[in-house]
Amino acid sequence: MGRPTTPWPCLMPEPDILVLDDPAREVADFIAGILSAAAGQKGVASFVLAGGGTPLALYRSLASPLYRQAVPWGKVHFFWGDERLVPPDDPGSNFAAAGNAFLEPLSIPPGNIHRIEGGFPPYEAAADYAARLSAWAAEYDPGAPNPWPRFDLVLLGLGEDGHTASLFPGSPVMVDSPVMAVTADYQGRPAGRVTLTPPVFNDARAVYFMVSGANKAEAVYQTLYSDDSVRFPAQRIRPADGQVTWLLDRAAAAALDAY
Repeated sequence: MGRPTTPWPCLMPEPDILVLDDPAREVADFIAGILSAAAGQKGVASFVLAGGGTPLALYRSLASPLYRQAVPWGKVHFFWGDERLVPPDDPGSNFAAAGNAFLEPLSIPPGNIHRIEGGFPPYEAAADYAARLSAWAAEYDPGAPNPWPRFDLVLLGLGEDGHTASLFPGSPVMVDSPVMAVTADYQGRPAGRVTLTPPVFNDARAVYFMVSGANKAEAVYQTLYSDDSVRFPAQRIRPADGQVTWLLDRAAAAALDAY
C-alpha cells in the first residue's frame, strides 16, 4: 500500500498548498494584502511573527521600498508565536531577528511591538505574555470570545522534526492555556522557550506556514498526509473559522511532487 495522496485526510479544514518560485516576494504580497485589508476594516491589524531563519528574507522584503508605503505599518501590531529564553540582544532571539530585519527599518512604534520577555524565568515569561495578550484583546479586540486576540495573520514555520513554533513532537496535545513554557533540544541546541498554543493559533483568521529547503520536504509531507499529531504538532493547527495556507518553495514541496 502506497503513501496517502489526499491532503490532510484526518483534519479539517483542508489547507491550501501553494508552491512558490520566489517565496520572499510572493508571501510578502499576500501578507501586505491581509494586513492592509484588516487595518482598513478595523483600524488595526495583528500579525504573529515566526522565528528561525526561514522568514528573514521575507521580513527584509517587507521592509523594502515596495512595501514601505503599501501597508499602513503604524496600524499593525506585532506579536511572536514563540521565543527562546534569552536576552533581547542575543543572536538567538526571535525578537532581535525580526527587529533587525524589518521592524527597525520600518520604524514600527514601540507600542505596536508585543514581545515575549525572553529574559524572564520560564513560567514568569509565559504568564507575562498571557497577560499582555489579554490586555491587548480587551483594548483592540473586545469582541474576542477568549482572553487573547483573534489574530488577523499568524506566520509559522516547520522544523525537520515536525515542530512548529515551540510545539515539539511529544508535547501535550490538549492544552487550555494560551501560552506555555517548554524546554526543547532541537538539532543539539537545548533551550528554554515560551510558545503560543493551538487554542490561540486556531482562533486566527489566517495561518500561513512558510517552509523552505529540501531538508523540510519529508516533514511537510508527513504533516500534511499522515495522522500523527503527537509526532507532527503542526497538524494541531486547524482554525475552525479561518484558513490555513502552506507556502512552500520547490525544494520543500519535493516529497509532495513524488506522490
